[in-house]
Amino acid sequence: MSAQSAAFRSSLNAGSALMAGFVTGLLAPLLVVLLVLLGVPFGAALPVGLVAGALSFFFLVPRVPTEWVAWLRGRSRTAFVLLGLASLLVVVAMARLGVFMLDPHQKQYSLTPKVEFMVKHTCLSGYLSAAVLAEQGKENLFILSHYKSPELDAVLPAVEPLERDYYAYPPQFLLLPKLMLSISRDFFSLRAGWYVLYTAAALLSMLFVASWVGGREGAVLGGLTPVVWLSLPTLVNVQLGNIHLLVYGLCLGGMIAFDRKRHALGGALLAFAILAKIFPGVLGIYLLVQRRWKDALWTTGFGALYTVLAFLVVGEKPFVDYLTSAVPRISSGELFDFVWNFTPAILVNYSPFGVPFKLQLVGVRIADPLAVARAIIAVYSLLVVALAVVVAHRLYKREAGGEAGSHFRLTQLVVWLALLSLSSFRSPFAPWTYCAVGGVWLFAAYTPLLRSGARYLVPFVLGWFVISIYGPPIVGPMVAFTLVAQTVLYVTGFWLAVKVSAPAAEPARVPGNVGSATLG
Repeated sequence: MSAQSAAFRSSLNAGSALMAGFVTGLLAPLLVVLLVLLGVPFGAALPVGLVAGALSFFFLVPRVPTEWVAWLRGRSRTAFVLLGLASLLVVVAMARLGVFMLDPHQKQYSLTPKVEFMVKHTCLSGYLSAAVLAEQGKENLFILSHYKSPELDAVLPAVEPLERDYYAYPPQFLLLPKLMLSISRDFFSLRAGWYVLYTAAALLSMLFVASWVGGREGAVLGGLTPVVWLSLPTLVNVQLGNIHLLVYGLCLGGMIAFDRKRHALGGALLAFAILAKIFPGVLGIYLLVQRRWKDALWTTGFGALYTVLAFLVVGEKPFVDYLTSAVPRISSGELFDFVWNFTPAILVNYSPFGVPFKLQLVGVRIADPLAVARAIIAVYSLLVVALAVVVAHRLYKREAGGEAGSHFRLTQLVVWLALLSLSSFRSPFAPWTYCAVGGVWLFAAYTPLLRSGARYLVPFVLGWFVISIYGPPIVGPMVAFTLVAQTVLYVTGFWLAVKVSAPAAEPARVPGNVGSATLG
Protein backbone atom coordinates (compact mmCIF):
# COMPACT_ATOMS: atom_id res chain seq x y z
CA MET A 1 0.00 0.00 0.00
CA SER A 2 2.91 2.36 0.66
CA ALA A 3 4.07 1.85 -2.93
CA GLN A 4 0.56 2.63 -4.16
CA SER A 5 0.46 5.76 -1.98
CA ALA A 6 3.76 6.93 -3.40
CA ALA A 7 2.55 6.26 -6.94
CA PHE A 8 -0.65 8.18 -6.23
CA ARG A 9 1.16 11.22 -4.84
CA SER A 10 3.67 11.34 -7.69
CA SER A 11 0.97 10.92 -10.35
CA LEU A 12 -1.69 13.23 -8.96
CA ASN A 13 -2.17 16.31 -11.13
CA ALA A 14 -4.98 18.10 -12.93
CA GLY A 15 -4.96 15.76 -15.94
CA SER A 16 -4.83 12.46 -14.08
CA ALA A 17 -7.42 13.67 -11.55
CA LEU A 18 -9.83 14.65 -14.32
CA MET A 19 -9.70 11.29 -16.11
CA ALA A 20 -9.67 9.18 -12.95
CA GLY A 21 -12.50 11.27 -11.52
CA PHE A 22 -14.58 10.88 -14.68
CA VAL A 23 -14.20 7.11 -14.81
CA THR A 24 -14.81 6.77 -11.07
CA GLY A 25 -17.81 9.10 -11.28
CA LEU A 26 -19.44 6.82 -13.84
CA LEU A 27 -18.58 3.47 -12.30
CA ALA A 28 -19.25 4.15 -8.60
CA PRO A 29 -22.99 4.87 -9.06
CA LEU A 30 -23.24 1.65 -11.05
CA LEU A 31 -22.05 -0.23 -7.97
CA VAL A 32 -24.80 1.41 -5.93
CA VAL A 33 -27.43 0.33 -8.49
CA LEU A 34 -26.00 -3.19 -8.52
CA LEU A 35 -26.05 -3.45 -4.71
CA VAL A 36 -29.66 -2.27 -4.54
CA LEU A 37 -30.53 -4.91 -7.16
CA LEU A 38 -28.95 -7.52 -4.91
CA GLY A 39 -31.16 -6.46 -2.03
CA VAL A 40 -28.92 -4.01 -0.16
CA PRO A 41 -30.91 -1.00 1.14
CA PHE A 42 -30.10 2.23 -0.69
CA GLY A 43 -29.01 3.86 2.57
CA ALA A 44 -26.32 1.20 2.99
CA ALA A 45 -25.43 0.92 -0.71
CA LEU A 46 -24.70 4.63 -1.07
CA PRO A 47 -21.81 4.85 1.43
CA VAL A 48 -20.35 1.63 0.01
CA GLY A 49 -20.43 3.24 -3.42
CA LEU A 50 -18.76 6.39 -2.10
CA VAL A 51 -15.98 4.41 -0.44
CA ALA A 52 -15.52 2.26 -3.55
CA GLY A 53 -15.36 5.44 -5.63
CA ALA A 54 -12.65 6.92 -3.41
CA LEU A 55 -10.61 3.71 -3.61
CA SER A 56 -11.11 3.56 -7.37
CA PHE A 57 -9.85 7.13 -7.74
CA PHE A 58 -6.84 6.28 -5.56
CA PHE A 59 -5.89 3.31 -7.74
CA LEU A 60 -6.76 4.87 -11.11
CA VAL A 61 -4.76 8.11 -10.83
CA PRO A 62 -1.35 6.41 -11.33
CA ARG A 63 -2.79 4.33 -14.18
CA VAL A 64 -3.92 7.18 -16.42
CA PRO A 65 -1.55 6.96 -19.44
CA THR A 66 1.18 9.56 -19.31
CA GLU A 67 0.40 10.69 -22.88
CA TRP A 68 -3.18 11.44 -21.84
CA VAL A 69 -2.01 13.43 -18.83
CA ALA A 70 0.46 15.38 -20.95
CA TRP A 71 -2.22 16.29 -23.49
CA LEU A 72 -4.73 17.32 -20.83
CA ARG A 73 -2.21 19.42 -18.95
CA GLY A 74 -1.25 21.10 -22.21
CA ARG A 75 -4.74 22.46 -22.76
CA SER A 76 -5.54 26.06 -22.05
CA ARG A 77 -7.27 26.79 -18.79
CA THR A 78 -10.48 27.50 -20.70
CA ALA A 79 -10.35 24.19 -22.58
CA PHE A 80 -9.48 22.25 -19.44
CA VAL A 81 -12.31 23.83 -17.46
CA LEU A 82 -14.74 22.98 -20.28
CA LEU A 83 -13.56 19.36 -20.24
CA GLY A 84 -13.96 19.27 -16.48
CA LEU A 85 -17.44 20.74 -16.76
CA ALA A 86 -18.37 18.14 -19.40
CA SER A 87 -17.16 15.38 -17.08
CA LEU A 88 -19.15 16.75 -14.16
CA LEU A 89 -22.35 17.10 -16.21
CA VAL A 90 -22.06 13.52 -17.46
CA VAL A 91 -21.42 12.13 -13.99
CA VAL A 92 -24.39 14.01 -12.53
CA ALA A 93 -26.69 12.97 -15.40
CA MET A 94 -25.68 9.32 -15.12
CA ALA A 95 -26.01 9.26 -11.33
CA ARG A 96 -29.52 10.70 -11.62
CA LEU A 97 -30.33 8.24 -14.39
CA GLY A 98 -29.42 5.38 -12.06
CA VAL A 99 -32.33 6.35 -9.81
CA PHE A 100 -34.70 6.28 -12.79
CA MET A 101 -33.39 2.86 -13.80
CA LEU A 102 -34.10 1.50 -10.34
CA ASP A 103 -37.57 3.05 -10.20
CA PRO A 104 -39.31 4.01 -13.48
CA HIS A 105 -41.86 6.04 -11.54
CA GLN A 106 -39.08 8.52 -10.67
CA LYS A 107 -39.23 10.09 -14.12
CA GLN A 108 -37.83 13.38 -12.84
CA TYR A 109 -34.43 11.68 -12.88
CA SER A 110 -34.59 10.67 -16.55
CA LEU A 111 -32.66 12.68 -19.13
CA THR A 112 -35.74 14.50 -20.40
CA PRO A 113 -38.61 14.18 -17.88
CA LYS A 114 -41.05 16.22 -20.00
CA VAL A 115 -40.64 14.12 -23.16
CA GLU A 116 -43.10 11.24 -22.84
CA PHE A 117 -41.37 9.03 -25.40
CA MET A 118 -38.04 9.28 -23.58
CA VAL A 119 -39.64 8.54 -20.23
CA LYS A 120 -41.66 5.53 -21.38
CA HIS A 121 -39.61 3.96 -24.16
CA THR A 122 -37.32 1.04 -23.42
CA CYS A 123 -35.73 -1.05 -26.18
CA LEU A 124 -35.01 -3.86 -23.72
CA SER A 125 -38.74 -4.51 -23.38
CA GLY A 126 -38.86 -5.47 -27.05
CA TYR A 127 -35.85 -7.77 -26.76
CA LEU A 128 -37.26 -9.62 -23.76
CA SER A 129 -40.81 -9.74 -25.10
CA ALA A 130 -39.60 -11.33 -28.34
CA ALA A 131 -37.66 -13.93 -26.36
CA VAL A 132 -40.82 -14.79 -24.41
CA LEU A 133 -42.85 -15.05 -27.62
CA ALA A 134 -40.19 -17.34 -29.06
CA GLU A 135 -40.60 -19.56 -26.01
CA GLN A 136 -44.32 -19.85 -26.77
CA GLY A 137 -43.50 -20.90 -30.35
CA LYS A 138 -46.82 -19.67 -31.74
CA GLU A 139 -46.61 -16.02 -32.72
CA ASN A 140 -44.73 -14.28 -35.52
CA LEU A 141 -42.16 -12.14 -33.68
CA PHE A 142 -42.16 -9.60 -36.48
CA ILE A 143 -45.85 -8.69 -36.37
CA LEU A 144 -45.54 -5.48 -34.40
CA SER A 145 -49.14 -5.45 -33.22
CA HIS A 146 -48.43 -8.50 -31.06
CA TYR A 147 -46.43 -6.31 -28.70
CA LYS A 148 -49.48 -4.13 -28.07
CA SER A 149 -51.98 -6.99 -27.92
CA PRO A 150 -54.19 -7.18 -24.78
CA GLU A 151 -54.44 -10.94 -25.35
CA LEU A 152 -50.68 -11.32 -24.96
CA ASP A 153 -50.31 -9.03 -21.95
CA ALA A 154 -50.58 -12.00 -19.60
CA VAL A 155 -47.71 -13.72 -21.41
CA LEU A 156 -45.32 -10.86 -22.07
CA PRO A 157 -43.22 -9.20 -19.34
CA ALA A 158 -45.04 -6.52 -17.36
CA VAL A 159 -43.40 -3.17 -18.18
CA GLU A 160 -45.85 -0.53 -16.88
CA PRO A 161 -45.48 2.44 -16.37
CA LEU A 162 -43.18 2.06 -19.38
CA GLU A 163 -44.35 1.05 -22.85
CA ARG A 164 -43.47 -2.21 -24.57
CA ASP A 165 -41.27 -1.91 -27.64
CA TYR A 166 -41.35 -4.26 -30.63
CA TYR A 167 -38.65 -6.54 -32.09
CA ALA A 168 -37.08 -6.11 -35.56
CA TYR A 169 -33.75 -7.91 -35.23
CA PRO A 170 -32.41 -11.20 -36.63
CA PRO A 171 -33.38 -14.27 -34.58
CA GLN A 172 -29.74 -14.92 -33.61
CA PHE A 173 -29.83 -11.81 -31.44
CA LEU A 174 -32.41 -13.54 -29.25
CA LEU A 175 -29.53 -15.43 -27.63
CA LEU A 176 -28.83 -12.33 -25.53
CA PRO A 177 -32.34 -11.75 -24.12
CA LYS A 178 -32.75 -15.49 -23.61
CA LEU A 179 -29.60 -15.44 -21.49
CA MET A 180 -31.00 -12.52 -19.51
CA LEU A 181 -34.28 -14.34 -18.91
CA SER A 182 -32.34 -17.29 -17.53
CA ILE A 183 -31.03 -14.94 -14.82
CA SER A 184 -34.34 -13.29 -13.93
CA ARG A 185 -37.90 -13.03 -15.25
CA ASP A 186 -38.45 -9.65 -13.62
CA PHE A 187 -38.26 -6.96 -16.30
CA PHE A 188 -37.32 -4.09 -13.98
CA SER A 189 -34.47 -6.00 -12.36
CA LEU A 190 -33.14 -6.86 -15.81
CA ARG A 191 -33.56 -3.24 -16.92
CA ALA A 192 -31.46 -1.95 -14.02
CA GLY A 193 -28.88 -4.69 -14.52
CA TRP A 194 -28.74 -3.95 -18.26
CA TYR A 195 -28.09 -0.29 -17.41
CA VAL A 196 -25.13 -1.26 -15.23
CA LEU A 197 -23.65 -3.60 -17.84
CA TYR A 198 -24.35 -1.22 -20.72
CA THR A 199 -22.77 1.83 -19.11
CA ALA A 200 -19.65 -0.01 -17.96
CA ALA A 201 -19.17 -1.75 -21.31
CA ALA A 202 -19.66 1.46 -23.30
CA LEU A 203 -17.20 3.42 -21.15
CA LEU A 204 -14.55 0.71 -21.12
CA SER A 205 -14.82 0.17 -24.87
CA MET A 206 -14.16 3.87 -25.54
CA LEU A 207 -11.16 3.90 -23.22
CA PHE A 208 -9.89 0.63 -24.73
CA VAL A 209 -10.10 2.00 -28.27
CA ALA A 210 -8.21 5.16 -27.29
CA SER A 211 -5.53 3.07 -25.57
CA TRP A 212 -5.16 0.91 -28.68
CA VAL A 213 -4.63 3.97 -30.87
CA GLY A 214 -1.88 5.08 -28.50
CA GLY A 215 0.52 7.97 -28.80
CA ARG A 216 -0.63 11.55 -28.90
CA GLU A 217 -3.55 10.63 -31.16
CA GLY A 218 -4.90 8.19 -28.60
CA ALA A 219 -4.33 10.74 -25.86
CA VAL A 220 -6.56 13.27 -27.62
CA LEU A 221 -9.26 10.66 -28.19
CA GLY A 222 -9.06 9.44 -24.59
CA GLY A 223 -9.17 12.97 -23.23
CA LEU A 224 -12.29 13.70 -25.28
CA THR A 225 -14.21 10.73 -23.85
CA PRO A 226 -16.27 13.01 -21.55
CA VAL A 227 -17.28 15.08 -24.60
CA VAL A 228 -18.47 11.96 -26.44
CA TRP A 229 -20.52 11.03 -23.37
CA LEU A 230 -21.98 14.51 -23.04
CA SER A 231 -23.70 14.21 -26.44
CA LEU A 232 -27.37 13.34 -26.30
CA PRO A 233 -27.06 10.34 -28.67
CA THR A 234 -24.67 8.66 -26.23
CA LEU A 235 -26.78 9.40 -23.16
CA VAL A 236 -30.02 8.47 -24.93
CA ASN A 237 -28.54 5.14 -26.04
CA VAL A 238 -27.80 4.37 -22.41
CA GLN A 239 -31.25 5.40 -21.14
CA LEU A 240 -33.21 3.58 -23.84
CA GLY A 241 -30.92 0.54 -23.63
CA ASN A 242 -30.70 0.06 -27.38
CA ILE A 243 -27.86 -2.30 -28.30
CA HIS A 244 -26.65 0.17 -30.94
CA LEU A 245 -23.80 1.75 -28.98
CA LEU A 246 -22.55 -1.59 -27.71
CA VAL A 247 -22.54 -2.89 -31.30
CA TYR A 248 -19.96 -0.20 -32.09
CA GLY A 249 -17.89 -1.46 -29.18
CA LEU A 250 -18.15 -5.04 -30.43
CA CYS A 251 -17.19 -4.02 -33.97
CA LEU A 252 -14.18 -1.96 -32.93
CA GLY A 253 -13.13 -4.62 -30.41
CA GLY A 254 -13.32 -7.21 -33.17
CA MET A 255 -11.27 -5.18 -35.64
CA ILE A 256 -8.66 -4.42 -32.98
CA ALA A 257 -8.51 -8.11 -32.07
CA PHE A 258 -7.84 -8.89 -35.74
CA ASP A 259 -5.11 -6.23 -35.74
CA ARG A 260 -3.51 -8.01 -32.78
CA LYS A 261 -3.77 -11.40 -34.57
CA ARG A 262 -6.41 -12.66 -32.14
CA HIS A 263 -8.55 -13.97 -34.96
CA ALA A 264 -10.98 -16.12 -32.95
CA LEU A 265 -11.84 -13.30 -30.55
CA GLY A 266 -12.25 -10.85 -33.40
CA GLY A 267 -14.52 -13.22 -35.28
CA ALA A 268 -16.64 -13.87 -32.20
CA LEU A 269 -17.16 -10.16 -31.53
CA LEU A 270 -17.75 -9.03 -35.11
CA ALA A 271 -20.05 -11.94 -35.97
CA PHE A 272 -22.38 -11.17 -33.06
CA ALA A 273 -22.41 -7.48 -33.97
CA ILE A 274 -23.39 -8.30 -37.55
CA LEU A 275 -26.12 -10.71 -36.47
CA ALA A 276 -27.43 -8.17 -33.96
CA LYS A 277 -27.76 -5.16 -36.26
CA ILE A 278 -26.82 -6.24 -39.83
CA PHE A 279 -25.20 -2.89 -40.73
CA PRO A 280 -21.76 -3.94 -39.34
CA GLY A 281 -21.66 -6.32 -42.31
CA VAL A 282 -19.95 -3.44 -44.13
CA LEU A 283 -16.81 -4.43 -42.21
CA GLY A 284 -17.10 -7.85 -43.82
CA ILE A 285 -16.70 -6.14 -47.20
CA TYR A 286 -13.71 -4.29 -45.75
CA LEU A 287 -12.06 -7.56 -44.66
CA LEU A 288 -12.62 -9.22 -48.03
CA VAL A 289 -11.20 -6.30 -50.00
CA GLN A 290 -8.12 -6.37 -47.78
CA ARG A 291 -7.75 -10.12 -48.40
CA ARG A 292 -7.92 -10.86 -44.72
CA TRP A 293 -9.25 -14.32 -45.37
CA LYS A 294 -8.53 -15.71 -41.91
CA ASP A 295 -10.43 -12.88 -40.24
CA ALA A 296 -13.36 -13.28 -42.63
CA LEU A 297 -13.45 -17.05 -42.09
CA TRP A 298 -13.41 -16.74 -38.29
CA THR A 299 -16.25 -14.21 -38.52
CA THR A 300 -18.23 -16.51 -40.81
CA GLY A 301 -17.55 -19.48 -38.57
CA PHE A 302 -18.82 -17.73 -35.46
CA GLY A 303 -21.81 -16.44 -37.41
CA ALA A 304 -22.67 -20.04 -38.26
CA LEU A 305 -22.13 -21.09 -34.64
CA TYR A 306 -24.46 -18.36 -33.31
CA THR A 307 -27.05 -19.35 -35.92
CA VAL A 308 -26.96 -23.01 -34.88
CA LEU A 309 -27.16 -22.08 -31.19
CA ALA A 310 -30.09 -19.76 -31.79
CA PHE A 311 -31.84 -22.42 -33.85
CA LEU A 312 -31.45 -24.88 -30.99
CA VAL A 313 -32.53 -22.34 -28.35
CA VAL A 314 -35.48 -20.57 -30.03
CA GLY A 315 -36.47 -23.11 -32.67
CA GLU A 316 -37.21 -22.94 -36.36
CA LYS A 317 -40.19 -20.59 -36.42
CA PRO A 318 -38.36 -17.27 -35.70
CA PHE A 319 -35.99 -18.01 -38.59
CA VAL A 320 -38.81 -18.84 -41.00
CA ASP A 321 -40.76 -15.75 -39.96
CA TYR A 322 -37.68 -13.55 -40.27
CA LEU A 323 -36.84 -14.70 -43.79
CA THR A 324 -40.37 -14.83 -45.15
CA SER A 325 -42.01 -11.98 -43.27
CA ALA A 326 -39.51 -9.55 -41.76
CA VAL A 327 -36.75 -9.27 -44.38
CA PRO A 328 -39.01 -8.38 -47.34
CA ARG A 329 -40.96 -5.88 -45.25
CA ILE A 330 -37.81 -4.30 -43.78
CA SER A 331 -36.27 -3.84 -47.23
CA SER A 332 -39.44 -2.30 -48.64
CA GLY A 333 -40.08 -0.15 -45.58
CA GLU A 334 -43.45 -1.83 -44.96
CA LEU A 335 -42.41 -3.12 -41.54
CA PHE A 336 -42.26 0.52 -40.42
CA ASP A 337 -45.52 1.59 -42.07
CA PHE A 338 -46.63 3.13 -38.76
CA VAL A 339 -43.79 5.64 -39.14
CA TRP A 340 -44.78 7.18 -42.44
CA ASN A 341 -48.02 8.65 -41.08
CA PHE A 342 -46.70 9.75 -37.68
CA THR A 343 -45.02 13.15 -37.75
CA PRO A 344 -42.72 12.74 -34.70
CA ALA A 345 -41.41 9.44 -36.11
CA ILE A 346 -40.84 11.00 -39.53
CA LEU A 347 -38.87 13.83 -37.95
CA VAL A 348 -36.66 11.60 -35.78
CA ASN A 349 -35.82 9.30 -38.72
CA TYR A 350 -32.34 10.16 -40.03
CA SER A 351 -32.32 7.51 -42.77
CA PRO A 352 -32.20 8.74 -46.38
CA PHE A 353 -35.30 6.57 -46.79
CA GLY A 354 -37.27 9.09 -44.73
CA VAL A 355 -36.35 12.21 -46.73
CA PRO A 356 -39.40 12.17 -49.07
CA PHE A 357 -41.73 11.94 -46.09
CA LYS A 358 -40.03 14.93 -44.45
CA LEU A 359 -40.39 16.95 -47.62
CA GLN A 360 -44.10 16.18 -47.67
CA LEU A 361 -44.41 17.71 -44.20
CA VAL A 362 -43.36 21.10 -45.61
CA GLY A 363 -45.63 20.96 -48.65
CA VAL A 364 -43.55 19.22 -51.31
CA ARG A 365 -45.90 17.09 -53.42
CA ILE A 366 -44.60 13.55 -54.02
CA ALA A 367 -46.97 11.11 -55.74
CA ASP A 368 -45.40 7.94 -54.35
CA PRO A 369 -42.99 8.73 -51.49
CA LEU A 370 -42.28 5.02 -50.83
CA ALA A 371 -41.07 4.50 -54.40
CA VAL A 372 -38.85 7.58 -54.17
CA ALA A 373 -37.55 6.44 -50.77
CA ARG A 374 -36.63 3.01 -52.12
CA ALA A 375 -34.74 4.57 -55.01
CA ILE A 376 -32.85 6.92 -52.68
CA ILE A 377 -31.84 4.14 -50.30
CA ALA A 378 -30.72 1.93 -53.20
CA VAL A 379 -28.36 4.64 -54.48
CA TYR A 380 -27.17 5.41 -50.96
CA SER A 381 -26.42 1.74 -50.29
CA LEU A 382 -24.38 1.44 -53.49
CA LEU A 383 -22.38 4.52 -52.52
CA VAL A 384 -21.60 3.08 -49.08
CA VAL A 385 -20.47 -0.24 -50.60
CA ALA A 386 -18.32 1.61 -53.12
CA LEU A 387 -16.80 3.68 -50.32
CA ALA A 388 -16.00 0.53 -48.32
CA VAL A 389 -14.21 -0.99 -51.32
CA VAL A 390 -12.18 2.16 -52.05
CA VAL A 391 -11.05 2.95 -48.51
CA ALA A 392 -10.30 -0.70 -47.68
CA HIS A 393 -8.08 -0.98 -50.75
CA ARG A 394 -6.30 2.27 -49.93
CA LEU A 395 -5.51 1.22 -46.38
CA TYR A 396 -4.47 -2.24 -47.57
CA LYS A 397 -1.89 -0.65 -49.89
CA ARG A 398 -0.64 1.68 -47.16
CA GLU A 399 -0.27 -1.14 -44.64
CA ALA A 400 1.48 -3.32 -47.25
CA GLY A 401 3.87 -0.43 -47.76
CA GLY A 402 4.90 -0.64 -44.11
CA GLU A 403 2.79 2.12 -42.62
CA ALA A 404 2.10 1.62 -38.92
CA GLY A 405 2.04 3.51 -35.63
CA SER A 406 -0.57 5.52 -33.77
CA HIS A 407 -1.32 7.82 -36.71
CA PHE A 408 -2.15 4.87 -38.95
CA ARG A 409 -4.20 3.18 -36.24
CA LEU A 410 -6.22 6.37 -35.83
CA THR A 411 -6.70 6.47 -39.60
CA GLN A 412 -8.11 2.95 -39.50
CA LEU A 413 -10.40 3.88 -36.61
CA VAL A 414 -11.79 6.90 -38.47
CA VAL A 415 -12.50 4.74 -41.52
CA TRP A 416 -14.19 2.01 -39.47
CA LEU A 417 -16.37 4.53 -37.63
CA ALA A 418 -17.29 6.32 -40.87
CA LEU A 419 -18.33 3.06 -42.53
CA LEU A 420 -20.34 1.94 -39.51
CA SER A 421 -22.04 5.30 -39.11
CA LEU A 422 -23.02 5.52 -42.77
CA SER A 423 -24.19 1.91 -42.89
CA SER A 424 -26.35 2.35 -39.80
CA PHE A 425 -28.54 4.78 -41.78
CA ARG A 426 -29.23 2.12 -44.42
CA SER A 427 -32.27 0.95 -42.43
CA PRO A 428 -35.55 2.55 -43.59
CA PHE A 429 -36.06 3.69 -40.01
CA ALA A 430 -32.87 4.95 -38.34
CA PRO A 431 -33.84 7.15 -35.37
CA TRP A 432 -31.52 9.97 -34.39
CA THR A 433 -32.03 8.93 -30.78
CA TYR A 434 -29.38 6.24 -31.13
CA CYS A 435 -28.06 6.14 -34.73
CA ALA A 436 -26.31 9.52 -34.50
CA VAL A 437 -23.91 8.17 -31.86
CA GLY A 438 -21.61 6.81 -34.59
CA GLY A 439 -21.19 10.31 -35.99
CA VAL A 440 -20.44 11.71 -32.53
CA TRP A 441 -17.68 9.13 -31.98
CA LEU A 442 -16.39 9.73 -35.52
CA PHE A 443 -16.00 13.46 -34.88
CA ALA A 444 -14.03 12.74 -31.71
CA ALA A 445 -11.79 10.26 -33.54
CA TYR A 446 -10.99 12.78 -36.26
CA THR A 447 -10.13 15.57 -33.80
CA PRO A 448 -6.41 14.63 -33.54
CA LEU A 449 -6.16 15.07 -37.31
CA LEU A 450 -7.91 18.43 -37.36
CA ARG A 451 -5.89 21.43 -38.51
CA SER A 452 -5.32 24.24 -36.05
CA GLY A 453 -7.17 27.51 -36.33
CA ALA A 454 -10.71 28.84 -36.07
CA ARG A 455 -11.25 28.30 -39.81
CA TYR A 456 -11.27 24.55 -39.22
CA LEU A 457 -12.24 24.30 -35.57
CA VAL A 458 -15.44 26.39 -35.66
CA PRO A 459 -17.22 24.45 -38.48
CA PHE A 460 -16.08 21.21 -36.88
CA VAL A 461 -17.55 22.11 -33.47
CA LEU A 462 -20.76 23.36 -35.10
CA GLY A 463 -21.10 20.08 -37.00
CA TRP A 464 -20.62 18.10 -33.80
CA PHE A 465 -23.20 20.26 -32.05
CA VAL A 466 -25.83 19.83 -34.78
CA ILE A 467 -25.66 16.02 -34.68
CA SER A 468 -25.48 15.93 -30.88
CA ILE A 469 -28.78 17.70 -30.18
CA TYR A 470 -32.35 17.60 -31.42
CA GLY A 471 -34.04 20.58 -32.99
CA PRO A 472 -37.00 22.87 -32.18
CA PRO A 473 -40.45 21.31 -31.55
CA ILE A 474 -42.00 23.06 -34.58
CA VAL A 475 -42.53 20.99 -37.72
CA GLY A 476 -41.18 23.39 -40.37
CA PRO A 477 -37.95 24.39 -38.58
CA MET A 478 -37.57 20.82 -37.32
CA VAL A 479 -37.65 19.40 -40.86
CA ALA A 480 -34.96 21.88 -41.90
CA PHE A 481 -32.86 21.12 -38.83
CA THR A 482 -32.99 17.35 -39.25
CA LEU A 483 -32.21 17.56 -42.97
CA VAL A 484 -29.16 19.68 -42.16
CA ALA A 485 -28.08 17.26 -39.42
CA GLN A 486 -28.54 14.28 -41.75
CA THR A 487 -26.48 16.00 -44.41
CA VAL A 488 -23.71 16.65 -41.89
CA LEU A 489 -23.68 12.98 -40.89
CA TYR A 490 -23.62 11.71 -44.47
CA VAL A 491 -21.17 14.22 -45.91
CA THR A 492 -18.69 14.05 -43.06
CA GLY A 493 -18.85 10.25 -43.08
CA PHE A 494 -17.97 10.00 -46.76
CA TRP A 495 -15.54 12.92 -46.75
CA LEU A 496 -13.55 11.89 -43.69
CA ALA A 497 -13.24 8.27 -44.85
CA VAL A 498 -11.96 9.38 -48.27
CA LYS A 499 -9.68 12.05 -46.82
CA VAL A 500 -7.90 10.03 -44.14
CA SER A 501 -7.51 6.92 -46.32
CA ALA A 502 -5.80 8.81 -49.14
CA PRO A 503 -2.16 7.74 -49.77
CA ALA A 504 -0.95 11.29 -49.19
CA ALA A 505 -2.75 11.64 -45.86
CA GLU A 506 -1.54 14.60 -43.85
CA PRO A 507 0.33 14.05 -40.58
CA ALA A 508 -1.70 14.20 -37.44
CA ARG A 509 -2.26 17.66 -36.00
CA VAL A 510 -3.88 18.57 -32.75
CA PRO A 511 -6.07 21.68 -32.39
CA GLY A 512 -4.19 24.57 -30.88
CA ASN A 513 -4.97 25.84 -27.39
CA VAL A 514 -7.75 28.31 -26.87
CA GLY A 515 -5.88 31.09 -25.16
CA SER A 516 -2.29 31.13 -23.99
CA ALA A 517 -2.42 30.14 -20.33
CA THR A 518 -1.88 26.45 -19.66
CA LEU A 519 -2.05 24.30 -16.58
CA GLY A 520 1.32 23.55 -15.12
